Amino acid sequence: MTRIISFIALALIGLGAHAQDAKAKTILDRLSAKTKSYASITSDFTFILRDNIADVHQEQEGTLKMQNDKFYLQLADNHIYSDGTTRWTYNTDMNEVYVDDADDEEGALNPTDIFTIWETGFKHYYDSEAKEGGRTLDVIKLVPTDPADKTFHTAKLYVDRAKTEVAKIEILGKQGSDYIYKVNSFETGKKYPDSEFVFFKANHPGVSVIDNR
Repeated sequence: MTRIISFIALALIGLGAHAQDAKAKTILDRLSAKTKSYASITSDFTFILRDNIADVHQEQEGTLKMQNDKFYLQLADNHIYSDGTTRWTYNTDMNEVYVDDADDEEGALNPTDIFTIWETGFKHYYDSEAKEGGRTLDVIKLVPTDPADKTFHTAKLYVDRAKTEVAKIEILGKQGSDYIYKVNSFETGKKYPDSEFVFFKANHPGVSVIDNR
């Protein structure tokens, strides 16, 4: 009898977990479909660094423009341009630019991943419901399928239930540092010229170029 009860309990737990996974998938599928329908995305965001070991809390404001596979990101002194082939990371304070292949990733996340992170390389689970700023948010936990390839162990995606839009993402680092991207404004439909996503050396006299390609 004890074995039967234990088996039933495990089966019920498994069914509950499957239902939660299915709920997360439904939300993410709707989110993906809506995101892919946008010609472009323009967003202002707050980047928060939370170092739990050193007890450090820092905040910076940023701007992100995305169009197809191109993007422009500004955060503090750093301006990142990507035309889908090449990525330029320009630091205004140092007046230097690093040039890399656009698909050269290092296992971390940047704000451009906020709107697509869940689509590949993650298991997803429905975590909880949250209330923030008068909004109801569905919290979905994302766990990398290949943990060794990432600098973080978990990401939490907060989805505005009424708008089916990303409101926030929390990235929980392996070394005790967490990163939070909070979406402050979200606009779609703007049309940007391709030049918006290219760094032009001629516009920055004396710039030092470090080409890593």
